[in-house]
Amino acid sequence: MRSALSSPQEGSISWSSDERAWPEVQVLRWIGPIAVIAALAGIAVIQLHPVMDRSMLERGALSVILSYQRALPLLGLGCALATVRSREAALGAILAVVGLWLGFAFRDSLINSVVSGSATTGRLGLPGPVSCLFVGLVLAAPLRLRAWLLPPTAILVGAMLAIGIKLVDPSFHDPNFLRGGVAAGVWLVGAVGLTVHLCYRPWLGIGMRILGSWLVAIGLMLAASMLVPRPAIGSLPQPEPAGGLERPGSLDLFPDSPAAGDRKSRPAQPGPDPLLQ
Repeated sequence: MRSALSSPQEGSISWSSDERAWPEVQVLRWIGPIAVIAALAGIAVIQLHPVMDRSMLERGALSVILSYQRALPLLGLGCALATVRSREAALGAILAVVGLWLGFAFRDSLINSVVSGSATTGRLGLPGPVSCLFVGLVLAAPLRLRAWLLPPTAILVGAMLAIGIKLVDPSFHDPNFLRGGVAAGVWLVGAVGLTVHLCYRPWLGIGMRILGSWLVAIGLMLAASMLVPRPAIGSLPQPEPAGGLERPGSLDLFPDSPAAGDRKSRPAQPGPDPLLQ
């Protein structure tokens, strides 16, 4: 009989490491890498597809995968789910789906509250930075606090993803765009979580905290760039009246001698006409 697990972290990563496990369970361990490879091949195929011929399903998927504001929080959430116990990870995944449903259900009221005020353009881009900030805090926190911070963060990330997908929806009514975005979000969290869970080692905890600090910094910088007003470009100075200023080039670099000035001031005297002589 195997000895008891020495730490909660070991219990969170060794649930499928039994050599006597069924072959089906051993195959399930590789779902994450297989999903990553298959999705990368799918993205390459979509990218080769002409832009004008892409369906709304493809556009919705690419709007999540190729947008760092929406992809980074989902990658961080997948890493956070991979570093906790299996029950906590399942609870976090369920709450993320609940948050996604809440975001779609109340998206109109949330968007209206955002657009009713000044700096509307900046605030419409906040779902991504807010998700990055909170996911980064979860990853940077100690393991004991991570289990408590993960459930509310999962709800927040799901809701922000729903709002972000709706804000970039060019069709406004086509459900395929939403389906593509949701499918891409679920794939990102699931594939990253399963892959990190398979490859996780205790010393990777330091890397997770570094990743969390990066996500916090990215979230703060993105939010600041959207909320801090940019300096207005000053108007061009008005030209001053020409009476008090001399035009460039009006000064003669080679002034004439005083004698030449006298000659210029004298009226021209008509000379003798050779035809009358």
